[in-house]
Amino acid sequence: MKTLIVNPNTTDAVTRIIQEEARRSAPPHHEIVAVSARFGTQYVENRAEAAIAGHAVLDAIAAHGEDCDAVIVAAFGDPGVEAARELFDVPVVGISESAFHFAYLLGRRYSVVCMTPRLRTWYIECAHAADMSARLASVRALPTLPGTLETARTAARAALLEQCLRAVDEDDAEVLIVGGGPLAGLARELAPELPVPVIDGVSCAVRMVEALHALGPRKPVRGSFARPAAKPALGLADPLQRRITRDGD
Repeated sequence: MKTLIVNPNTTDAVTRIIQEEARRSAPPHHEIVAVSARFGTQYVENRAEAAIAGHAVLDAIAAHGEDCDAVIVAAFGDPGVEAARELFDVPVVGISESAFHFAYLLGRRYSVVCMTPRLRTWYIECAHAADMSARLASVRALPTLPGTLETARTAARAALLEQCLRAVDEDDAEVLIVGGGPLAGLARELAPELPVPVIDGVSCAVRMVEALHALGPRKPVRGSFARPAAKPALGLADPLQRRITRDGD
């Protein structure tokens, strides 16, 4: 099995963090390929940046996903996931929806801990959009991003641990999600220090695509996720242009 991980932001150091954690979570026969967005922002934090990132996700899958069996969109908030499911023929999952699904299996109330207040707003909206807000106890955020994006996992460790403990003590969270691609792997490191399960969107997404690949569902040919009919388009990168126009099919 081969999975393409798309980091919807442009920070290659974060892509490497995500890829490392994905490889740690995958069995030896599961090949992991990771790419950064070709354009967009340093990291995705709000609705406007997510809209740009959705285009970047489609662009990256069209360019790099031809021989892949599945795709993971590795930004919490899952920009472009539903559009990618519509346009491409392999399973596509996001790291936030994967974490939400696994949280539902582990407890009745879950909390997300993330890096900034703007992320908090977006993550709450994402839980509602995924129809998984009924069990959301809280989304807790740090006041500011400690250190740089590349060093956030280390620089913010103590502060994020504190927020995790507060989510359990004050919000009655029974499951914790550490949210955000730059924090990939932190849940595994924090687990011995927390009294409830704590999960990571990247590792959850790896397991999710493995299960979907094993199930082997067909690509729908009817309904809203069937591939759209060909349509003229302008200004797109060549691989995405061909996918939209069906040139070469």
